[in-house]
Amino acid sequence: MSSRISTPIVHPSAWRSVDFKSQDSWIERLCAEEVAELDAALARASSSGSGVTELKKADFPLDALGRRIEDWADLVNNGRGFLLVRGLPADRYTDLQLRTIFWGIGLHMGVAMSQNSYGDLLGDVFDEGVKMGKRVRGYRTNSQLVFHTDRADTVGLLCVHKAKSGGISRLVSSMAMHNEILRNHPEYLEPLYKGYFFMNVEEGGDSAVWRVPIYSVVDGVLSCRASRNTIDIARNLGLAKYDDLEAAALEYFDATAARPDMRIDMDLERGDMQFINNYTTLHSRTEYQDHPAPAPRRLMVRLWLMVHGKRRPRGPDFQREYSGVPVTLSRQPGATTA
Repeated sequence: MSSRISTPIVHPSAWRSVDFKSQDSWIERLCAEEVAELDAALARASSSGSGVTELKKADFPLDALGRRIEDWADLVNNGRGFLLVRGLPADRYTDLQLRTIFWGIGLHMGVAMSQNSYGDLLGDVFDEGVKMGKRVRGYRTNSQLVFHTDRADTVGLLCVHKAKSGGISRLVSSMAMHNEILRNHPEYLEPLYKGYFFMNVEEGGDSAVWRVPIYSVVDGVLSCRASRNTIDIARNLGLAKYDDLEAAALEYFDATAARPDMRIDMDLERGDMQFINNYTTLHSRTEYQDHPAPAPRRLMVRLWLMVHGKRRPRGPDFQREYSGVPVTLSRQPGATTA
């Protein structure tokens, strides 16, 4: 295990927005034959009688597209670290069918992981009319979310319905950010490697506070873990105090992530599917406003995946963090997915 990366990272995952010649170069477009293959797999899955998250990979067979999805997974896990899949004719499908297709593609990319204390494997992301705070995670609000990572190897996001305005997805390479910090403020790397205190904000979870590195190196491989909402909650509740250097490092980390020359913005259309490597890529979202009734409200469906095969080398702190959310609660019959 190495303690620190002291030279610039040269790897496809260390990208900046200014490195891309085209603002759609990360889009993977489905062709008519691939959509037909998805339709056949959807028909088979729908006839199985299983619920969406009960479906197995064999219930959603994909031949040529399956091989392409393997390439997508390799690009996300070992290459650039993100992509957007476009070309699904979403208006042909019900919302349930869109969820099934998204789940089926996910089965070919990895193994689904629990996203909350209820063990949800497909998470609905919409404005529940609540505000971020203790026991309320940001995805349940319409608020702007700062750049952060989720607790899985890969996070997938399906756009079912867009907002009236806002809700833009933003990505930034945490590897390129490391290069920027090393070049401009190397003194900030020490507190970022030491880490910050996270507080469990899960409904039904304990109130534990623990320190987790922002950056960690195992077997020469750098990874990033930034649960920004939980860091802020721990500090705002007086459960974590930092010296001037630690505070400045976190402020610079956030400012670097938000820079236009570093980040890319994606306005997901209905049917678009985004996949992100949580070790190398941070994501955020702008504040949004919903359409007035009776128009559909903004709805994204989220999928957390553990990759097939060998996982990224991780230290003990990251092994805890990238294992999904422990299931501690059960829903009453008839309750909806949160």
